[in-house]
Amino acid sequence: MPGNQALTIDRDRGEFTLARLAGREESESVEQLKQLIESRLLRTDLVDILIELDNETDFLRHFASQGTYETRLAPALHRRNVLAALIAIGCNIGPQRMAAASPGLSYRDISRVADWSFSEETLRAAVIDLVNYAAGLPLSRIYGSGETCSADGMRFYVPVHVLASDYSPLLQGRGVTLLAHTSDHYLRFYQQAIPCKLREATFTLDALIEHDTELDPKTCFTDTHGYTEVVMATAALLSFELAPRIRDIKDQTLYKMDRHQHYPHLDPILTGTIRPHLIRQAWDEVVRVIASMRTRVASPSLILHRLGSYARQNSIYQALAEIGRVYKTVWILRYLDDETLRRRTGRELNKGEASHDLLRFLCFGKEGRLYGREFENQLHTFSCLAVLHNAVVAWNIKQIALLVERLRAEGHVISDADLALTSPLVRRHINPYGRYHFDLTRLERARPPEGSAGA
Repeated sequence: MPGNQALTIDRDRGEFTLARLAGREESESVEQLKQLIESRLLRTDLVDILIELDNETDFLRHFASQGTYETRLAPALHRRNVLAALIAIGCNIGPQRMAAASPGLSYRDISRVADWSFSEETLRAAVIDLVNYAAGLPLSRIYGSGETCSADGMRFYVPVHVLASDYSPLLQGRGVTLLAHTSDHYLRFYQQAIPCKLREATFTLDALIEHDTELDPKTCFTDTHGYTEVVMATAALLSFELAPRIRDIKDQTLYKMDRHQHYPHLDPILTGTIRPHLIRQAWDEVVRVIASMRTRVASPSLILHRLGSYARQNSIYQALAEIGRVYKTVWILRYLDDETLRRRTGRELNKGEASHDLLRFLCFGKEGRLYGREFENQLHTFSCLAVLHNAVVAWNIKQIALLVERLRAEGHVISDADLALTSPLVRRHINPYGRYHFDLTRLERARPPEGSAGA
């Protein structure tokens, strides 16, 4: 700590101050590479992206026809209707406007397939296929290893009164929070809708347990709203690391295990003491609770919400709070001492924020407001958005890799380090608007052979 130029400890007041990180300007080579990629990417329609990704992964197989009406349709027509429904719901334009913008499609075609074929299970299966496919592309490894992710919430206006919506000061109206987990290669592998009044931290760990993709995130970066001491303890006992960027970090209480143990450089700010007896008394119950989460008997959000409802009387909650204070103290001390860690935390959280921008771009209908009167409608909108988001990211990753090969063949010097600072979230070349044309000849394709991607 004495050699840390960014940290100042006031011994008299028992306070510390961490200097703000200085911004780093991108190198000229990175800026030129970004401009080159954006200018050379092929202009394409959202429909064509989805058809190409279906040809690669066959993700539309999860929406196999289940009603008598759909079973009479040719496979290509049913796939066309599914794609139209995905865009209608994900882009928030609705079946009626989608039918008006799509020659040969009717409101009945789109609404029927949405009612019969869309469920939380089928939409999540499609998301898993797209995430696994994109994560397996060589370029995705340059963006990240899949071992870290970020969790962040974005809020949507919900002008109608539904059970899951409530007043949000940020929106200055009724809304719902979409808590999304973004991998380090920009893929949305899990999302859930929660009321605005609930703290995001309670739901942060659900994705790490229940995502069912081939990713294996071990570290989850969050902002202040996505962490509590109890959640940090639960994450650690589940073999994950919760890495929060804490607002007003100087106001946090730091703890040591023994009040009689002295640390010459840290004693002024180690003002709290852990109470190990609370952990010992409830340890067996804590182990059982963690085992229930790990085996998916109950979700972490459900258990933590129940424990938090009577925290002062609950010995398990108190034990988790003590354990969390240990991990919080260790994390904050690492954060104060390591500038590289602070920059990495900000970079991973920025990936989630940039992914929000892509979702706003795709969810352009009705000014991004959700008018569905049932909570299931909100879930379907968010799940369809995840399908569209991951399809765009997967398509961009594939196209950027091909473009980089051509650029290198033309003599451009492109390092992997510079390439890692670009993003597959670019969207200037993508058109989600206008009239939608579904090429049936491309939808009438053979299933991929066994063992191929998405089979």
